[in-house]
Amino acid sequence: MINLQGKVALVTGSSRGIGAGIAKSLAEYGADIAVNYLRGQEQAEAVAAEITAMGRRAQAFQADVTDLDAITRMVSAVEAALGPIDILVNNAGQNILKNILETGVEEWDWVLDLNLKAYFLCTKAVLPGMVERKAGHIVNITSISGQRGGLSCDVHYSSAKAGIMGFTRSLARWAAPQGILVNAVAPGYFDTGWEKNIDPTRLERLIDTIPLKRFGTVEEVGEIVAFLCGPGGNYIVGEVITANGGVHIA
Repeated sequence: MINLQGKVALVTGSSRGIGAGIAKSLAEYGADIAVNYLRGQEQAEAVAAEITAMGRRAQAFQADVTDLDAITRMVSAVEAALGPIDILVNNAGQNILKNILETGVEEWDWVLDLNLKAYFLCTKAVLPGMVERKAGHIVNITSISGQRGGLSCDVHYSSAKAGIMGFTRSLARWAAPQGILVNAVAPGYFDTGWEKNIDPTRLERLIDTIPLKRFGTVEEVGEIVAFLCGPGGNYIVGEVITANGGVHIA
């Protein structure tokens, strides 16, 4: 049985989508939650309010996760409000659907900063406390795009997501002897609202490529993250857990 009672989790980019699903799942298993957001304060506070209604402590914290100073201030604020961070979920990310010829250098840098460098910066900020306590969990959210390449030929996003997997494996080797478990989850197609902007015929063809014949739910990613942070994940190190309904089986 998963029991995260007494644990404090920081989930980046958790005001909506997969991040919000992860935050709520961790709370359901007993964790107190720091809801990070960049924009959309009302959404972030609504997620925190839902978690508070479960009987957990939760608070929204604004920070740009590509800015080390902002991250450092956020981590200090989280620890002052909720206590030491036991679980870090690096989730914040965004894509620009352009192929290599359409992608400018500034766009490349922005996507890599948000989807890869931010994971490095947030991890650096919480690691000292975890090392001192000889305990902690870090879960990095990557993507099917990092495993097979993006369907939009979005080399920037796919490169960042593949980089997260290498980051996870390397960090896991270093962190495990410190008592810190590092793993990753690679979602495929999930119901987060993006599908509402897709042509229905194209959407139907896309769903037909998935052996389970449906998109995943954000709660399903949350359950995997909770498992990795609970007793069931105690001997899992440096793994990338794939959750894509069978659309890509490596």
